[in-house]
Amino acid sequence: MKNFILSKLTFLFILLSLTQLSSCSKESSGTEINLTYQMLSDKTWYLDYSITGTSKKTYIGQSTYFINFLKNNSTKDSDGFEGTYTIKKIGNVLQIHVQAKTSNTNTVEYFYNIESIGTYNLILYYTLNGATVPTKLFFNTKN
Repeated sequence: MKNFILSKLTFLFILLSLTQLSSCSKESSGTEINLTYQMLSDKTWYLDYSITGTSKKTYIGQSTYFINFLKNNSTKDSDGFEGTYTIKKIGNVLQIHVQAKTSNTNTVEYFYNIESIGTYNLILYYTLNGATVPTKLFFNTKN
């Protein structure tokens, strides 16, 4: 009888654990997106260097590219692009979708995949059409 009760309890524990895992996936995706917004916004992100394949280009100590992501979902960068951004999770990848206008009012749209984000560091990557190797961009907030 004791083994029967123990096996039933074990079964219930496993069933509850699996239910918890499957029930929170959509909610955790929303939480992950909200946390990414919080960590990304109201900061100026400065490009330190980029890597494409084995080629590394450094911008440390130079006038460099920067981008601002604001809490009101607007964005502005050092190239003069101004617009809005959203964060989406496509498959298993967090992405920043930007819709902006150039200083000549031409519309541009681009996407960055987020490899990692921290309080002071951000790693993004993208692959241009026809390219086989992604370009990684390494940013910091200079704090």
